[in-house]
Amino acid sequence: MMRKFLIGVLAGVALAIPASAQSVREAVYADPARAGGVYYMMPVTAYSVTAPPKGYEPVYLSHYGRHGARYLLNDTQYERSLGVLRAAHDEDALTELDERLWQEASAYFEETCRFRAGDLTPLGWEQHYRIAQEIYKANRKFFRKKPAITAGATQVPRCIVSMAAFCQGLVKMDPSLDIYEAASKFDLDEINPHATENPRRENVRMEEGRYKRRDPWGTGLKEFIDARVDYMAIAGRIFKDPDFPKPFRGTRAFVTDLYDLVFNMQCTPTERSLMWLFTPDERYSLWEVNNYIHYMESAPPATKRDLPALWNLVDDGDRAVAAGKPAVRLRFGYDTVFLATLSMVGADGFDIVPGSADGISATWYNFRAPMAATLYFLLCKNREGDVIFKLVVNGADATLPLEAVSGPWYRWNDLKALIASRFPRG
Repeated sequence: MMRKFLIGVLAGVALAIPASAQSVREAVYADPARAGGVYYMMPVTAYSVTAPPKGYEPVYLSHYGRHGARYLLNDTQYERSLGVLRAAHDEDALTELDERLWQEASAYFEETCRFRAGDLTPLGWEQHYRIAQEIYKANRKFFRKKPAITAGATQVPRCIVSMAAFCQGLVKMDPSLDIYEAASKFDLDEINPHATENPRRENVRMEEGRYKRRDPWGTGLKEFIDARVDYMAIAGRIFKDPDFPKPFRGTRAFVTDLYDLVFNMQCTPTERSLMWLFTPDERYSLWEVNNYIHYMESAPPATKRDLPALWNLVDDGDRAVAAGKPAVRLRFGYDTVFLATLSMVGADGFDIVPGSADGISATWYNFRAPMAATLYFLLCKNREGDVIFKLVVNGADATLPLEAVSGPWYRWNDLKALIASRFPRG
């Protein structure tokens, strides 16, 4: 049975977390699903946005959406946790309690996930279909001008299907809309610059594996995990000998792989849950580890691999304003680029650099890029040619480190100057 999809007027509740370590911690404890980080299922909410100041008219809507809810990326991800549990079951190495874990996890895989790794789930389709309708309703006057709409996705099926669902949602609101859709390597520089398939990718330094890299403060992932998660205690509840996973990928890696399986379940059409496996404290600690990994992959202090997406966004905006005709650009990609964009422009404090790795989760939290995370820049112009914009993130106006014109509206030239000063083009 498919779990009922959460639809409701929850604006400002689901994702707007105050910038403090305590409030982020409270948010994760209050909603354990948030401990899934980028696996978090974003409720589709009624958009709560601000109209442009008097005299300004929308000219360009520049969108970036993460693909919707998906299954785990590949069969290897399932095998890393289920394979160890299977081996333990076969060798009678599981505790009596966690025979239940094996039975539930294996049944879940057979019922829900087999042959679907990496695919968009039905919940992911519905997310983008409904998000498109919310964006249309929030910008109804602009869409009635019949803007030229182009959509681009990576060549990965879950991104293509997300794009199709979104475009169908728009056409449901207005069947007369004309939308061009493409999934081409040509667009990768603006959708997923670090992709190996990107023909414009130039000399991107291949980053070390997760367990080998060190963050800007010299911390390694292993020591970050060990300071937070008692993975031996978790393994001890599951296996008669907590060292049972050691010959596979190690006990530490098994626990983080199991985390992926457990928290990805919310993204799939199932009534089953394994959330009971971890205590509230363990959920938070495991989330901190997951959040740290994504900070390393997306935040500019650790990486700048997705800068071309930001530069393309600026150039596209300038071209659209110069053309003088209403236009919409839709892009469907990944959480890494989404989080990098928020970090690079400083949306809602995501540009704050902590003094150590321990401070990351106080202001930078990866459940800001849940499944189907969506942002868009809306550019408006007045008769004098002055261009202003606002950034909408997951249905709410974002704040930026710029002087506001009015409410959440800022000058486009100020954003360009901020980006140029932080990330000058070589």
